[in-house]
Amino acid sequence: MVTESGLKLRTKLESAKTLVAETDGTTTHSAGEMVVVGDTIGVVVEDVAESSEFVLVYEAEKIVAPKAAGVSLGAGDKVYFDVSEGEVTSVGTGNALCGRALEAVGTSDDEVLIDLMVLA
Repeated sequence: MVTESGLKLRTKLESAKTLVAETDGTTTHSAGEMVVVGDTIGVVVEDVAESSEFVLVYEAEKIVAPKAAGVSLGAGDKVYFDVSEGEVTSVGTGNALCGRALEAVGTSDDEVLIDLMVLA
């Protein structure tokens, strides 16, 4: 598994789809954090302070995402975004489909390589 901190994009940033958003007066985000902006799920590119603009990757062929503890995934499995936890999971109920796992990971892994897709 990859060890660097922050955004873990495994494709060129130029080929990923991004948008620019702004935090509110009390929210901060860290690079690599999964968040929802409007109706769009994505991964924050760089650390961002309160009341600041930031870039969100909402579609990427290969990106490492935080994974829920206790969940195992196989390559090709659908992944869902759990907004309350800020992680991907295999549980579809109450969560939004956001892509597919590109590798098998076990219950003790805290990240997974995914194809982050716009599915709406």
